[in-house]
Amino acid sequence: MTTQSPTDEDVRRAAEELIARYGFQVALEDAKRRADVFAQDGRWPDHSTAMRILTVVEQLAGDAR
Repeated sequence: MTTQSPTDEDVRRAAEELIARYGFQVALEDAKRRADVFAQDGRWPDHSTAMRILTVVEQLAGDAR
């Protein structure tokens, strides 16, 4: 079985959706929480994706300031 990593476009869309739905602050908190949970559970592919999303949320939040 082959799994496919999300594209950069997928990651950006997910980050933008989080921000649109919850605002910057909650999006940042949610993305951090998800990354932490995946790390604690040893779900490394999911953790990697969550960290990519968190990075984009942080970049977009910085750009908005």
